[in-house]
Amino acid sequence: MKFTIIGAGNGGQSMAAHLTHLNHEVVLYDIQTDLIAKIKENGGIKAEGVFEGFASVTATTDLEFAMSDSEIIMVTTTGTAHKSVARSIAPYLKDNQIIMIFPGYWGALEFRNIFNEVGMNKKVYVAETESLIYTCRYIEPGHVRIRKIKDNLEFATLPANDASIVKERLKEVYPQLVITDSVLTTTLNNLNPQFHVPILLLNTGRIESEGDFFFYPDGATPSVVNVIEAIENERLEIGKKLNINLSTCPELLNRFYDVDEDNIYDAIQNNPAYKTGKAPTTINYRYIYEDIPYGLHPFVKLGEKLGVETPASNLLIDLASLIRKEDLRANALQLTDLGLNNKTPDEIVEYLKGNKKAYN
Repeated sequence: MKFTIIGAGNGGQSMAAHLTHLNHEVVLYDIQTDLIAKIKENGGIKAEGVFEGFASVTATTDLEFAMSDSEIIMVTTTGTAHKSVARSIAPYLKDNQIIMIFPGYWGALEFRNIFNEVGMNKKVYVAETESLIYTCRYIEPGHVRIRKIKDNLEFATLPANDASIVKERLKEVYPQLVITDSVLTTTLNNLNPQFHVPILLLNTGRIESEGDFFFYPDGATPSVVNVIEAIENERLEIGKKLNINLSTCPELLNRFYDVDEDNIYDAIQNNPAYKTGKAPTTINYRYIYEDIPYGLHPFVKLGEKLGVETPASNLLIDLASLIRKEDLRANALQLTDLGLNNKTPDEIVEYLKGNKKAYN
C-alpha cells in the first residue's frame, strides 16, 4: 500500500520507519523545511528499540507530490494543526482514500466539519485512534527510538458505520486496531490531557529548576494522581451522559501496555514504557499548548452542553493560564469547530453513529 504521513514529528518519523520496514511505500510530509532537509540528507530514518534498522523514506515539503496516488493518509501532527491539514489536503482527496488521525484530539469531527465547509465531496473514510500507536521519540531528525508499539488500540470513524471498511484495509499493517462505537469515545479515551496537564503543572518548580527527572514515575506522585482521578471522574461522567463506552485509565494502560493494575497510581508506576521518558525542561510545551486548548477546553465545553460539571479540568485551565500569563481559552477548540454546537445530546449520538448523514 502507499501511505502519506502528514507530520514528521515523533510519531510521523516512527510510523514512516515502521511502515517502510513492513515493505510499504511511504511519503513523509511536513511544512518544516529544515526538518525535511535533514531527513533527506540522511536518506531516510534510522530506528532503534522494538525494531532496528534503516528505512529509506521519501520526505518532502510538497503536499501535492505527497498526496499523489496515496491510498492511506496518516495524520500524526499535533491537534493544533488539524484544521490547517484538513483544509490543505481537501483539494487533493480522491474517492476511497482513508484518513487516519493518530491520536484523535477531536480530529475526525474537525476534519468532517472543514470538509463540509469547503464543499469537499469525495467519498473518503475519516478515522481516528484513542492514542498514538507508538511510544516513541525522535532523537534527532532521521533517528527515532520506538519503545513500544501498542498491543491493542481502539479507533472509530465518522460516521461510525464506515469502521469495518477501514479495519479491513488496515488489518495487515495494524492488526491491533479494534473498532469502537464513536469518535467521541476515541477522543475522550485519549489520556494525554488527563495525564500530561496535571503532571506538568504540579511539577512546574521541578521542571524550571536544574536537573531532570522521569515525567511519569517521578512526576505522578500520589497527590498528583488525586488530580488525575478527579479528571477521570469528569471524563467518565460525560461518557455516561452520551451513553458511550469509555474505558478507565487502568483499563486503557492494560490494553496499551499490558499493565494489570486496578488503580491509576500503580498503573502509571508499573508501566515499563513510562520508566525512561524524561520530563520536559520547559513549561512552554505542547502539554500546555495542545492538551489544554485541544484537549481539556473542548472537554469542558462538551460537559457544559451535557450538564456535567468539570471543576478539576477548569481549575487546571485557569492555573495554566496564570502560569503562562495568557488566556488559554481564547483560541481554543470550540464546539462550533466540531459541528456540535447546534446539536442536542441525542442528535450528537445520532450524528456520530451515522444514523443521520455525516456529510452535508
